[in-house]
Amino acid sequence: MSIMDNDPLFTSLCNQKTLQSTQEGFFGDFYQTVAENFKGKNKDWLREVFGKVSPGDDRTRLQLAFEDPVVCFEVLGTLEHVKPVFRGKDAKFSWQRRDQAMKLLEERKIPQALMMASQAVMRAPAPGVDLHIDQGMTLACALWNRSEVLIRSLDGKRALGDLQLASKAGFPVKETPEYYGRLAKCYALMGENKRAEVSAKLFHQLAGYNDFAFARLKEDIEDLKTLKSEEDTFKPKEEDRKLPDVSEGPNKELAGASSKITLSGSREDSSKGRFIVAAEDLTPGEPVLVEPAYGACLYPKFFGMYCNLCFSRLVAPVACPDCSGLAFCSTECRDKACSGYHRFECQYMDLMIGSGMSILCYLALRLVTQAGTPQKAIEMGKELAGILCAHSEQREQEDYFQRTLMAAFLLRLLQKAEFFGRRKTEAAEPTPEEAEVGGVLLNLLQSLQFNAHEIYETRITGEHRFDSAKVQYIGVGIYKVGAMMNHECHPGLTRTFLGTSLILHTSRPIAKGQVVPENYGMHFFRQPLALRGRNLRSRYWFKCDCKACSEDWPLMDRLSDKPRMLCPHPGCENVLKVQGKCWKCKKAANFDTSIKTLNECESLYAEAAKKMKDEFTDEAIALLCKGISLFYKVAVPPHKPTPYCRGISQDLSSRSG
Repeated sequence: MSIMDNDPLFTSLCNQKTLQSTQEGFFGDFYQTVAENFKGKNKDWLREVFGKVSPGDDRTRLQLAFEDPVVCFEVLGTLEHVKPVFRGKDAKFSWQRRDQAMKLLEERKIPQALMMASQAVMRAPAPGVDLHIDQGMTLACALWNRSEVLIRSLDGKRALGDLQLASKAGFPVKETPEYYGRLAKCYALMGENKRAEVSAKLFHQLAGYNDFAFARLKEDIEDLKTLKSEEDTFKPKEEDRKLPDVSEGPNKELAGASSKITLSGSREDSSKGRFIVAAEDLTPGEPVLVEPAYGACLYPKFFGMYCNLCFSRLVAPVACPDCSGLAFCSTECRDKACSGYHRFECQYMDLMIGSGMSILCYLALRLVTQAGTPQKAIEMGKELAGILCAHSEQREQEDYFQRTLMAAFLLRLLQKAEFFGRRKTEAAEPTPEEAEVGGVLLNLLQSLQFNAHEIYETRITGEHRFDSAKVQYIGVGIYKVGAMMNHECHPGLTRTFLGTSLILHTSRPIAKGQVVPENYGMHFFRQPLALRGRNLRSRYWFKCDCKACSEDWPLMDRLSDKPRMLCPHPGCENVLKVQGKCWKCKKAANFDTSIKTLNECESLYAEAAKKMKDEFTDEAIALLCKGISLFYKVAVPPHKPTPYCRGISQDLSSRSG
């Protein structure tokens, strides 16, 4: 791969965005302070000292930042001041939000009440902390109040979860009959009538057999059941999406992949590296990869909207016990994160946000923190270095040094968070083991630029699930097999996500032995050749030579409805514009049968459009896949209806069960 024909300024801007996403962050000032030392009298330092280190020797480059007298004083001087910066708990704030939630609930403004109640839960300190407010029971009270909001929202399952958490947080269950009254309501909303009856009887008993209160409770339960039944009638519950089974069973070589694809090429091939090819013929719509993320990070702006671990959309968020900066969808996700990566990141989240570092920097750190120990992090680094390309030998020295400085900053966070255990000194200079982990970070800061996938969620914003759908990018993940998919501007795969899992379906027929290509975001019918070529060279450092580029296929609005026809004779793959004698097989080419097939193909597209309108997803997908298969039997792209329908098929897949 070569970037000699790049626009240097645009390439520099692309590189910068993968390191620092906002110019307001302090990392830019940190770099400029250090850079003054080699942009003045030591202007040859980058080339003659830093640049003389072998490309890929990331540990040595990192140690230069800590040890070379030209830069080390500013590096150490800044890193020694790193300290925890995070959004902590606030009992008074929680109490205020709780009060606001109850007032909004009285006004029947349930969505607003739920938002206030959730903020109260998020900011509430652990039981026994801040005894001046709620006698140290702020969290229990916040959960108790939110359970009522959730019951009024007819969400019995989440309300039950809050009640159970309130009990664990010290809520006086035995002294509060209403606790069992709410349990009865939750179970009734969940359709568990026997448990609702048992809970109602406990309420009756603890309330001193108050028959009037018991009758009121039963009336409330019946009202909730009626409202729930009406909601289920007028607002049908969507089935949860499930991960598809890969076609033809699992692949022994590639985890999560179909046995119908295989790995080809080699790391030594500078033009293509290792890539995926078809081991058997593939038809449109086949799932060929279902891969959980090796590591994934939410964009910080979505910390309060999605679970920080599984990326589920939050309704009743569960908080970290120590910070209020992010949330989880359940106690299971919270406990898994807090016993793993989050214990090292918790107290430094706001510091990282303030640095302005990019999401890829978060991901590099996450891959290390989720490893759990320095030894496992080093093993992880070696594994990924054998899979992901970093292009260290092509990287400009100044960009390389900026990433080295970011690796030093991330390493300092790990030191302060005691990822390496309790240190004997507060000095920032790394031990040999720490320097090795720092080298892992530096390699990741290079390789993630070319190998990470942006994770999206499809949001349905109106009544019709297709017309009102919008894609929202919420985070970034790394996938060991997914990273091996090469790019084509006319891709053979469509990409969707379920949580943090990557799902790849075929979007067109792919013959055995052919490359199974993905698309890195530059599609031939969305971007003209010059623009997408510039983007690919500057962002991913290669020049694309796919058929769409070599033949300069037009954009969607200029695509022809008339396709180029394949020679109808078996074994001949020649492409003809008109009927007549095929110059390759020397036989007469009659397109009558091919045209009938093409007409059938376009009829299937039209029928699929009707199914989409009526929201019959599975039927629409089947019709589109059948039509696409027929098209490729008799013609070749570009052809306006076919890529359009392939795009629709991807959208349907992202919203289907």
